[in-house]
Amino acid sequence: MHMKKSRGQRRRLKRLLESIDRITPFQHTDRTQEHFHVPCDGWIGLPKTSGRAKTQFIRAWLAKTGQIIADKPPHLPFCRVVACINEPYLWDSQIIIFYDEDYYRNFRRRQGQYQTWVPIDDKKQSPAARRGIFTALRGEGYTEILEEEDYTRKSRLWFYGEV
Repeated sequence: MHMKKSRGQRRRLKRLLESIDRITPFQHTDRTQEHFHVPCDGWIGLPKTSGRAKTQFIRAWLAKTGQIIADKPPHLPFCRVVACINEPYLWDSQIIIFYDEDYYRNFRRRQGQYQTWVPIDDKKQSPAARRGIFTALRGEGYTEILEEEDYTRKSRLWFYGEV
């Protein structure tokens, strides 16, 4: 576990929020989907990173998703926008724009040998609810289990937006 003090959090958070504002969607509408990763390294998910910084990140991530939904071009035959917040690995979060309806419908079906998604029924476990963030976006959660021969990783994936 990385226990080193996380320095420069305010500066890093300011840069992260500015980078989130600069995300430009709808550049590759000819593909099945387009996605945007968190524009920073892993400091946002470290245990030593302040809860305030994590809350501000989640609030900005959901606000950007809402802005992308509001700015959707009307000429697209199919378009759904979803924010994925990965806990505890916040740096692995994404904003996904789906342009293919079949890909969108099959995206959450993950019942394979190496990856399984189990639905979370309790909405109070969502990162927005736990951190007191109000959002008009609909939310849906899954426990993700990744299994390799010598490695197992569990995380919680929360999808907000057009789910």
